[in-house]
Amino acid sequence: MTASTIWLWPGRAAYLGPALRLDAHSTAVPCYAVGVDAPFHLTVGGVRRRVRGARIPPRTVHRIEAGPGRMLFDYRIAGTPTDPRIARVSRELLADPAAAPGAAGFAAAVDLSTSRFLHLFRAQTGTSFRRYRLWARMLRAGHGLAAGVDLTRAAADAGFASPSHFSDSFHALFGLTASSLLAAGTGIVPVGERRAVTMRGGTPTHCATPVASSLGGSSA
Repeated sequence: MTASTIWLWPGRAAYLGPALRLDAHSTAVPCYAVGVDAPFHLTVGGVRRRVRGARIPPRTVHRIEAGPGRMLFDYRIAGTPTDPRIARVSRELLADPAAAPGAAGFAAAVDLSTSRFLHLFRAQTGTSFRRYRLWARMLRAGHGLAAGVDLTRAAADAGFASPSHFSDSFHALFGLTASSLLAAGTGIVPVGERRAVTMRGGTPTHCATPVASSLGGSSA
């Protein structure tokens, strides 16, 4: 089987590897899906289409069906907030989602009502505060795995209430369980770092960083 790799940037993650058997799901941030070796089928709103690539907006329930070839999934936050208050919140969420306050706490910190803060946050980021925080936690969990900690510890350090909370959230966002993805030996590479981790059966095994991809080195 072709090796699979997940790359992590600030606010962004990408998967390249064998097509996955995915259930219907909806992402927290926009997803760019590309059939590297062949087209795939995308179902949205009951309409099934054969496509080679698609941009899937956040909070859009969809299903992807692909053959044996490789797929690229690129998840990235939709740009940088132009409002300095929301930009500050975004930075703090990505830096430490486990310690970050909730929406009411952030709203108070930037002198906004909670309702105004939530409206402005969605307008500036293209997704809800809850979904953005969930995405930040997923990225932090990925960095924990890349650092060599086990799945339970990585989830807790990222701010998930329990392993089942992490598992349910992962499945809802990506259409499969984290354990099934990691058991296949998927490499996790924080871009800019020299070491990668390959996960087999949930146990981290350090390995040399894979050959650099053509995905680019900066977040978008």
